[in-house]
Amino acid sequence: MSSKRDQILLATRDLVFEHGLQDVTMSQVAEHAQVGMGTIYNYFPSKEDLIVSLFNEINVAMTQHILKGYDETQPVVVRVLYLLNSMVRYGLQHPREFLLTNQLAMVPFIHERVKGNVKALAVAFDQLLSDAQEQHLLKAMPPAVMWVLVAGAMNALVEGHMTQQIELDQATIEQATSACWDAIKR
Repeated sequence: MSSKRDQILLATRDLVFEHGLQDVTMSQVAEHAQVGMGTIYNYFPSKEDLIVSLFNEINVAMTQHILKGYDETQPVVVRVLYLLNSMVRYGLQHPREFLLTNQLAMVPFIHERVKGNVKALAVAFDQLLSDAQEQHLLKAMPPAVMWVLVAGAMNALVEGHMTQQIELDQATIEQATSACWDAIKR
């Protein structure tokens, strides 16, 4: 990481991952990032601002990774499988960020501060579900429920791999993403 801001975010990521959000202090972040306390406060007025910035940075990088190569002109099933595969690949390649995103998304002050942010990933998935509904390809259930079902399954796959409960090779990932599609398709 090149800039002091990046050093601070990386240190925060590592400390929150290792110790949990509540147990991390700004002085620990400063020490881990090898910067002064004043430097942290130049970039982030409070711990809350630092954590929200970390969450946003991770989400932007994750969204870019997942949507890289995504082609909205492809058939619905191809797009669904692509997004689900990309979610799993991101989790396997960036385990700390993946787990932190899921953990931090449940923190009330983060949820409150980012709830108005519309991520490109959410927009792509909403459009995908809309296209699938127009083509009568989906079961009759709210789109938000479908998203929770498939995203939850992908999260569980990655977490199962991280805890060595399951081995994820490409064939297994493809089987799992196909099963998720089967769960929501008509």
